Amino acid sequence: MLLAFLRDLTRLKGVILELAKRDYQQANQGSYLGFIWNYLQPLLYIGVLYAVFTLGFRQGATQDGLPFGLYLLSGMVCWLYFAGNLSSISSVIRAYSFLVKKVDFRLSILPFVKLLSSLLPHALLLALLILAAALNDLQLGLHTLQLLYYYFCMACLLIGVGWITSSASLFIPDIRNFVGLVTQFGLWLTPIFWSTNQVPQPYQWLVSINPVSYLVTGYRDSLSGNHYFWERPQESLIFWGTTLVLLAAGTAVYRRLKPHFAEVV
Repeated sequence: MLLAFLRDLTRLKGVILELAKRDYQQANQGSYLGFIWNYLQPLLYIGVLYAVFTLGFRQGATQDGLPFGLYLLSGMVCWLYFAGNLSSISSVIRAYSFLVKKVDFRLSILPFVKLLSSLLPHALLLALLILAAALNDLQLGLHTLQLLYYYFCMACLLIGVGWITSSASLFIPDIRNFVGLVTQFGLWLTPIFWSTNQVPQPYQWLVSINPVSYLVTGYRDSLSGNHYFWERPQESLIFWGTTLVLLAAGTAVYRRLKPHFAEVV
């Protein structure tokens, strides 16, 4: 299925772009500001957290080679994209239920449509993050391009999880509630406000099995230049092992349940 998925992305690129465009345009449709909320909401959320933790709690120390404000922002930019897409992808098949009975349409591409439709706001936040790094006298260079690699990592992880949750949630609605819990508590269980170094050594393995920790750390490495991704072989192995398992599980769940989609939507 993975090879078929890649072929479908190439063959149906026009359809994917059109669906992503419509999804982007329909976000917050009917409100006065419309799609502007796609940018305003994350900017306000990050701004409030930044003010609370850097001004309110006076967190001015350097963390992992970054000023705390930039340390916090880089983690939040990564988390907001992950959590937002995890929620939307988990119900993507139900959202596009009108396509289920079109036997010639590849429903497996729908998670990618969601990733693409939310890419512009994420790209803007990344641009602001890079600008903030430059204003903090951090040297930008080859290591900054690692953001592309870590975005690819996040996309693969979300697609694998998305195939599982979007398929299974049609039959088990509780999965959507579980995803809500993950996005609610995962923010605090991921090293966004705190550093992995603060965790006692015997328990650091618990952080390493959280795949989003790898992504958050990677976003920070892309700004600080502390490490290239190949300099974290153990973390990369754990992340890609987890992601490949999820992609394989997603393939199996999707194939198993797809013939029954039309019965429940």
